[in-house]
Amino acid sequence: MMEENYLVIKGSNIHYLKKGSGPPVIILHGASYNSTVWDQIGLLDTVAETGYTAIAVDFPGYGKSQEGPFDGMHAFVYDFVTAMGFNKVVLIGASMGGEAALGFAVEHPNMVKGLVLVGAIGVRYYRSKLIALEGIPILLIWGRKDTISSPENYKIVLEAVKTAKVTHIGIRHACYLDDPIKFNEEIRKFLKELR
Repeated sequence: MMEENYLVIKGSNIHYLKKGSGPPVIILHGASYNSTVWDQIGLLDTVAETGYTAIAVDFPGYGKSQEGPFDGMHAFVYDFVTAMGFNKVVLIGASMGGEAALGFAVEHPNMVKGLVLVGAIGVRYYRSKLIALEGIPILLIWGRKDTISSPENYKIVLEAVKTAKVTHIGIRHACYLDDPIKFNEEIRKFLKELR
């Protein structure tokens, strides 16, 4: 059963959805969405059924989360992960959430068990730090005609990290809405390989 929870971080109420039990998978939305999109496409069920705990958080100022004094999105991810008491997580981030996940991962690679970037933006800003991710399994999921995050973004990661691989789903930037069944299947495969 899905739980709806709040956590107070730096004085702000932060909302998240939780389902399943097992190692934590933190799921981060893009700028046009909030945590509920992941429940709507069945991702929380997929993660839980694969033996993990799915945790989809609303970024500050999105969904049901309050705005707060956070030093950027990837710093917020660190604050959230540590407030939840997790030492190591799998991260799934789309678009803006992908940039936040990547920023967190390059700063705290020892806390990352696996990383899924979905049409992540801002990848070039982390180019010089990607070496820190070597050895961490990374799945890059992009829509075939993503007009917001160009193929250049996933190519930067592929060139820098040998443990990264790419797959294409659907057409758009929010490719998980084009083909949620295939998207969830790719996530399921990735999570099973991490065990």
